[in-house]
Amino acid sequence: MKPQLQIFALHYLFAPKSDRVVAHCLDLDLVVEGKDEATAEQRLNAVVRAAFAHAAGAGNLALASFPAPAHFWGELKRAKPLPPATLVIETPPMVLQVEQAVISAMPVLRAELANAA
Repeated sequence: MKPQLQIFALHYLFAPKSDRVVAHCLDLDLVVEGKDEATAEQRLNAVVRAAFAHAAGAGNLALASFPAPAHFWGELKRAKPLPPATLVIETPPMVLQVEQAVISAMPVLRAELANAA
């Protein structure tokens, strides 16, 4: 049996640009931007929820697993840690070994790169 996707925390990397903030979920390799960090994070949360909902709807949470390339993870190691946040993700009932609805409060580990103009 193929191992199931197991993500216990999400890693968000914020990169301020001159007039916007780019937010990247490294675990799912999803990228959005916003006028500020809060807007970018709200947009990223929405996209992350949609990715999990799509994967759950297809009955295969592994569809959501698409980690970012290694150099982004290296940037995360050099970035300034930000206070953690929590993202609640609700998926529809799925048949795995038993029928269940999954509601997770997933930690979001956040970091910010130095301003790159």
